[in-house]
Amino acid sequence: MRADLRLKDLGKSDKAVSKLMNVKIPTEVSDAIHKVAKEVGASKTEVVIALLNEGLDVTGDALRGWKPRKIEMPPPKRVCTVKGCNRAYVAKGYCASHYQAARRGTL
Repeated sequence: MRADLRLKDLGKSDKAVSKLMNVKIPTEVSDAIHKVAKEVGASKTEVVIALLNEGLDVTGDALRGWKPRKIEMPPPKRVCTVKGCNRAYVAKGYCASHYQAARRGTL
């Protein structure tokens, strides 16, 4: 069985016996696969492999260059309590720098 089989290749390929795993699928899907296989003169296995390959091709093209969107963080609502410092509040009313200074006793 050819791994690079595509829908346009169905009906032209040499017949090879192959077994798919025994997987339960809805009856209407099985009927549709059987109908397509009968129309193009291919085995149901070839139709399934071709459909999977086509789906992978289309998905690969659609996802090429895709990047997840950046998550924008909302501006901090609480700011450091030290006069003139507008950095985000971390703990005990201070930003990270002023909190460390307070811990050291230099604030």
